[in-house]
This record gives sequence, structure tokens and C-alpha cells, in this order.
Amino acid sequence: MPIFDFSRVKTVVSYSIATGFGAGFSRYIPGTVGTIWAWITFLILDYILTDVFLIFTILSTFIIGILVSNFVEEDLKKKDASEIVIDEIVAFWVVLFFLPRGDDLLVLSHGPGNDFPLIQIQAFFLFRFFDIFKPWPTNWVDKKVHGGLGVMLDDIVAAFQTLLILSVLHRLELT
Repeated sequence: MPIFDFSRVKTVVSYSIATGFGAGFSRYIPGTVGTIWAWITFLILDYILTDVFLIFTILSTFIIGILVSNFVEEDLKKKDASEIVIDEIVAFWVVLFFLPRGDDLLVLSHGPGNDFPLIQIQAFFLFRFFDIFKPWPTNWVDKKVHGGLGVMLDDIVAAFQTLLILSVLHRLELT
């Protein structure tokens, strides 16, 4: 009779969540693959959940992400291991949540920059820029905050940098 092994279950569940169900194991550009996975899953979640449940999902996944990132980071003995992409997933969900979506455009003018797929593409590239190059304050958070919280938080800062730049570009009508 097999004996239930809690530590094995904890490891499998933690790695599954931390790696975006395997997206982080991509041989090339795992952070970008994780961000693409975030985009796909957000579109699905946005379709089936109300905004309140979507916010709850993002916040709870952020908290879970701290826990599983901490566990996987310690298990791999690597700081902010490239296999961990839950940070990109949650952060890009935050970006997408605050961007105009399909139904939002009904109340917006139909001028340039109101095409939500184009805005999402711009957000994708801006977010990847901030996540990869980590300009201030992202680099400060990356250096000063450690463990699972550090893994998650630097990407949240990159998400808000993305939203700030998109807002400025939109205000200047450059998007």
C-alpha cells in the first residue's frame, strides 16, 4: 500500500505553479514564454470572471507566488531562478487588468490608440523591457528584497512602470 508523501506533493504543486505549469522550463527565453502564457490565461480568465473575482485571483496568486517562489528558489539553490515565471504571470495580469479591454472600448472614442490588441502588444514589449533590463526602481527592489517576495515584487514594479509609460504615451497620443 503506497504511503502518501506530503513533501512530494508540495514539491510538485510548488514547481507546477512557480513554473507556470511548465512554461518556465522553456529552453529559450522562459520569462517571455511565461509572459505569453500569462497573456493567454488572462484572456481566458477575463472572459469567465467578473472584475472582482479577477482581482481576487490576481491577489491570491501573488501571495501563492511568494510562497512557491520561495520554496523553489531554496530547492534549486538559485536566486530568482529563470524557471520561476509565476512572477511574470502575475505582473502581466496586473498590466492587462488595468488596460482597456474589448468592452471598455465601447465608451471610448475610436481614434488611434484605442485598439486594445495593439495596446496589449505594446504592453507586452514594454513589460519585457522593464523585466529584462530592470531600470530603477526595479533594480533596487531586485537587489534589496530577497526570497519569494523579491521574486514577485520586482516584476510588479516592472508592471507599474509599464502602465506608467503606456499612460504617458496614450496621453501624448503616441500610442
